[in-house]
Amino acid sequence: MSPADLRHLKEILADFRIKHTLLPDYSETLDGESWSDYQKLAPGGTRIASVRKMGEASKTLQLGRSLADLDTAASSLENRFGIPVLTLGYPVGIRETDRFFQALEDLAGMETSRKYSWERGRLVDSYIDAHKYVFGKRAILYGEIDFVVALASLLDEIGMVPVLCATGAASDRFKELVSAIVEHHFPDMQVVDDTDFATILERCRTIQPDIIIGNSKGYYLARKLGIPLIRVGFPIHDRIGAQRILSVGYEGTQQLFDRIVNGLLESRQEKTSVGYSYM
Repeated sequence: MSPADLRHLKEILADFRIKHTLLPDYSETLDGESWSDYQKLAPGGTRIASVRKMGEASKTLQLGRSLADLDTAASSLENRFGIPVLTLGYPVGIRETDRFFQALEDLAGMETSRKYSWERGRLVDSYIDAHKYVFGKRAILYGEIDFVVALASLLDEIGMVPVLCATGAASDRFKELVSAIVEHHFPDMQVVDDTDFATILERCRTIQPDIIIGNSKGYYLARKLGIPLIRVGFPIHDRIGAQRILSVGYEGTQQLFDRIVNGLLESRQEKTSVGYSYM
């Protein structure tokens, strides 16, 4: 997640009036203000005192489906202090964001505010408007395991085909996680862990993708294949503003969805011999 993602999560929690500790919290340390004097250590982050008080929490929300049943900070809090853990996916896309907001409603004992229901409604409307541009398009997804799982869920709900889901991490659960989150059956979907870009490129020769979604390290794939790259995740070294890219929540999903649709439209527009200025 980007610093912008973490800031948005904290905004949502504050709107639900939930006292919380975010661990880790690099929303300021990786995207801070200009300093008048040099500082060896960027201000911000999760304070040690706040970490110590996590043992007093009523619940732990653990974001990342791959973390379930693993030895994590959340499981340590559960084992030592009896704090129940709810593991959710990254709140990207309507389905996963709905689950996140439902968990917050249950925790806070209050309904989601109109602010966020409006965001959700506008997102649904945009899905309807743009479905004809994305339906059936084939995408390559790569990156950190839980982010790829979240992206696969998003593509599934907007009618795109996550034809190749890849991660460099070794995980015997990766295929299971992707298959569980994708509701539609894609017979030619490939899920590959412990892989590299050379292997991804070789697989691309037969799967005919329309778009790539991942960090900037996959740019050479986009150049080789002549298809757009939507930059998300970490790292993004070839563009300004990576720390401000928002992907989570209804608002972040809206921004990501618009970028995916416009990436496909721009690619089609540039490849036509006639050119056009209206859709």
